[in-house]
Amino acid sequence: MAIKKVLFIANHKGFSKFNAPYMRWFKEQGWLVHNASPGLEVGDVDMQYDIEIQRTPFSFKNIKAYFQLKRIIETNHYDLIHVHTPMGAVLGRLAAVEARKKGTKVIYTAHGFHFFKGAPWKNWILYYPIEKFLSRYTDVLVTINQEDFERATLHKLASGGIYHIDGVGVDLSRFREYDAQKRLIIRSELGLNRSDFVALYTAQFIVRKNHRFIIRCVPDIIKMVPNFRLILAGNGPELDNCKSLVLKLNIEKYVKFLGGRSDIPDLCGMADIHVASSYQEGQGINNIEAMAAGCPIVVSNVRGHRDVCLNGRNGFLFNLDNPGQLVESVSRLAKEEVLYNKMSENNLQDVLKYSIIREVKAMAQIYVEVLN
Repeated sequence: MAIKKVLFIANHKGFSKFNAPYMRWFKEQGWLVHNASPGLEVGDVDMQYDIEIQRTPFSFKNIKAYFQLKRIIETNHYDLIHVHTPMGAVLGRLAAVEARKKGTKVIYTAHGFHFFKGAPWKNWILYYPIEKFLSRYTDVLVTINQEDFERATLHKLASGGIYHIDGVGVDLSRFREYDAQKRLIIRSELGLNRSDFVALYTAQFIVRKNHRFIIRCVPDIIKMVPNFRLILAGNGPELDNCKSLVLKLNIEKYVKFLGGRSDIPDLCGMADIHVASSYQEGQGINNIEAMAAGCPIVVSNVRGHRDVCLNGRNGFLFNLDNPGQLVESVSRLAKEEVLYNKMSENNLQDVLKYSIIREVKAMAQIYVEVLN
């Protein structure tokens, strides 16, 4: 019997790390596992293809990537292709058109459609027709938030099944509540005091993450919580603009930029809360990681966040047209110990549904259904 083969495709090498547990599952079933994404930093795969897929649909480099993927697919005769990320999914499904006629199955995990409630009309005009067209080449669509699931079901964005799972999963063993001594050590390394009320935001500095919103709220927050400190971890094209805004507002004492970090569990362990002000999210794994460390979350009331934050139970939602809601939520968590402790306890329970073990089982069931 021929050995079965699966190909994972994404336009961001970070997704290869997210996919590692799912790749491992296929390896355990005796499959050959191939991966196509930018870069070569992938672990347990039999073949890694370094394909430069650009995020923008208007890049000529994507034409080259399409033909590379088409050649890889035609050469390897895959049983299953699992595509992720918008452009990775577009190019992967187009490249697999002929392979599907020969029995290859294609699964697309949507990590947040560009067309969503409140999205600019240009997003609907450009991205919705593309997804509708490609639905005929999608055997199964997997969504990671309720809004996308309902929209995909309504508009029939797959030729076969449409599923909703609770994200890509988080390795909860990497996160834990830190004892007071460990928290103090980490805070000291970051120049923070034991008594500081620390809000952490781990996110790439891009427009969509909307760091400026939270930065602009800091002057009002410190009026109510003088020991407030905002810790921003990440890099990206918006970083310099955000640093300039901090200088303009004269709040350098209250805001720290850490750059890109690999010690996210430690940062979550030393923080009091996690904040996020994105314009939209597929899910927001940064919030889930903070929940795993027992941090209440204070996040924008947008697609993706609404699935994770149960307002008043494990954190607070705020509207992006009402910065006062963010200020009040942070103030309440800083001052109301009973409320804070209850939300922290709730997060340690609520986060269990996002366990990588649970999500691999859910995805494995989908794989089995698709292949049978």
